[in-house]
Amino acid sequence: MKQNHLIQRVAAFTATALIASSTLGAAALPAGAASTPKPGGSIVYAISGKTTQFCIPRAQMGVSGIMVTQSMYDTLTVPNDKGKFIPYLAKSVTPNATFDKWTIGLRSGAKFHDGTPIDAASIKQNIDAWRKGLLLQFTFSPVSEVTVTDPLTVVVSIKQPWAAFPAYLFSAGRTGIVAPAQLNDTKNCETNLIGSGPFKLDRFDPSTGDVVVKRNPNYWRKGYPLLNKITFKVQGNSIQRLNGLQGGQFDVIHIPSGKSGKTAKTFANVNVVQSAKGYRDINNVLFNTQRPPFDDPTAREALARGIDRNILNVLANQGLGDVANQVVDSKVMGASKNSGFPKFDIKKAKQLVASYKAKHGGEFKFDLQTTFDTGVQDVAAEIKRQARKLGITVNLPSPIDEAQIVNSALAGKTDAFLWRNYPGSDPDTLYVWFHSGSIVNFGHINDPVIDTALEQGRIETDPAKRTAIYTKLFKHMSSTTPALWFGYSDWYIASKSNIKGIIGPNLPDANGKPGKEKPSQVVAGFHQLLGISKG
Repeated sequence: MKQNHLIQRVAAFTATALIASSTLGAAALPAGAASTPKPGGSIVYAISGKTTQFCIPRAQMGVSGIMVTQSMYDTLTVPNDKGKFIPYLAKSVTPNATFDKWTIGLRSGAKFHDGTPIDAASIKQNIDAWRKGLLLQFTFSPVSEVTVTDPLTVVVSIKQPWAAFPAYLFSAGRTGIVAPAQLNDTKNCETNLIGSGPFKLDRFDPSTGDVVVKRNPNYWRKGYPLLNKITFKVQGNSIQRLNGLQGGQFDVIHIPSGKSGKTAKTFANVNVVQSAKGYRDINNVLFNTQRPPFDDPTAREALARGIDRNILNVLANQGLGDVANQVVDSKVMGASKNSGFPKFDIKKAKQLVASYKAKHGGEFKFDLQTTFDTGVQDVAAEIKRQARKLGITVNLPSPIDEAQIVNSALAGKTDAFLWRNYPGSDPDTLYVWFHSGSIVNFGHINDPVIDTALEQGRIETDPAKRTAIYTKLFKHMSSTTPALWFGYSDWYIASKSNIKGIIGPNLPDANGKPGKEKPSQVVAGFHQLLGISKG
């Protein structure tokens, strides 16, 4: 994870990533970012994972896939630099007094890449497709009806109050708006990409995951995008991404670890943008709680007490990050300093291991899955080393790519895997990752306490009451260890010094003109692309 880069974010949906009233934080702008941008030119952007299909309602994407899709598909809302989700492709997103009906107003004149209008009927078709989607169906299960009231207005009726609904219209970048022509082409929806965003598809090779996009000359944000072309190259090895940036093969690279970020900062003629503390996603080992050994709480506690997470955090973040003791970062609603995560205690851990073995035929072993990223593999190797001293056998299967890990986790075939997810956002977005009814509950957690808190937090609209609900939830999750949280994850975007505009421009106002709202900087690896220029 995410991701990720697993330690990745599928971020929500999702979710990895999935993401409404709390701040997402800003990062320092690279040197020269304020200089006048120059239109034209092309760049090569190295991403860490392959996505084999981009039919949005059924796509299974980590952050790498989201970076590709957000070049071609706009979302109805986006986070600003204060963490509020504001209209983007939508002109307005407005609730009724009870938050169980949301009215989406659209911009006049916006068009899909094939020239058809982005109207209420197309938005209804997209939302209805999400409700039937492979991974998004649970996310949007509270929606009871989607109604077109006029050509530019859609009303979404909810079965219950849902204050965090605007966050789900972003869904960590996963709910891009697709042209009806792509949705209707069920045979070729994965590759016949017709979007609403600043770039149009030029080429896509599903075998490699490489994607080339070109400028959309009719984009609704006049004057954007600035680049003529972006080539997304998949390079799963973080060392090779760094080498490619330093050697000139890549113009921009995704960096999901402090270790690689620190290295990039030493390069001459390279700028690095970094996510801010307080709203980061979490590096963790996610356990399959319905499969031995981690269906037994004793096994989970043994690993939580027996693994020195400070060492894992140093490996993942070069010591630049902070050890995580809960599922969210420090500024998210409900976060607390004393979360109740089990304290490091080798003696106690060995007693728990002995207890587990006594109940399970003298064995305590599990497979720990990784991606191809060398940093992730280093963390896995360290867990194996420390676990051996506790009397636990850890097997490290051959690395696989992010999409394969997601598929394996969905099927419940993985004992445990390294994961990155849960970036700073409204805590309601954790619903899709931890509720027992969710298809993307990758840990297969079935805990009535967690379910009840998530359900209560979703329908509560009073901020103080919501905070109390989530504080109690996070403490319960830390004490029952459905995952081994070990560090907050810093994301870095490294680019050559002649690349400008990694963050900007400001978000549009209701009339589509440049507004005062600033975009989020780097949210779990996600950032805008339309303002990038090459000097």
